[in-house]
Amino acid sequence: MKEQTIYSYKLLARFRWRWPGLLLQLGVLLAGLSIFALPAFGVWQVLSSLSVLVVLPVVHYLLFRFSVYAAQEQAKTSPDGLFSVWWGAGTRYPVSLSFYRQAELTVTLGSLLLSTLLFAWFPVSYGITLLVGAVAFSIPRLSALLFTYRQPGHCRVRYEPGSIAFLQTDG
Repeated sequence: MKEQTIYSYKLLARFRWRWPGLLLQLGVLLAGLSIFALPAFGVWQVLSSLSVLVVLPVVHYLLFRFSVYAAQEQAKTSPDGLFSVWWGAGTRYPVSLSFYRQAELTVTLGSLLLSTLLFAWFPVSYGITLLVGAVAFSIPRLSALLFTYRQPGHCRVRYEPGSIAFLQTDG
């Protein structure tokens, strides 16, 4: 009862990132590593550089929290949300489309810029792996961001564990 609003929402669309999306991400990651890292370094060095990919979910999470804090929204994190492609992104109530776009753009561009900055400090194989991983891990956010331009400007967005729901109020 505590989290109820006076509005009821109608589901306009839902953007889900399922197995085909995960396979696309894995394909982009493997293709990027085989094109950029594998010819310059050995297989074992590329495999050991995969450990740097653990940094990216943390970066996405922290950038999303920064965006929520800057916009003064109420955010919540659920344990299952930390394992989705949105890595802990979530808000207590549905948010406006403009906030959603701003937050996702902040996370996407911020992770790419931070990966580029860290490239200068890491060994080259780790830097390439980080950049390719940042591009591959940003695909779900960019896809959902592009999907928002098909929705009406007054709709609301709700983060769900495996999807993004676009809602419209009846009032």
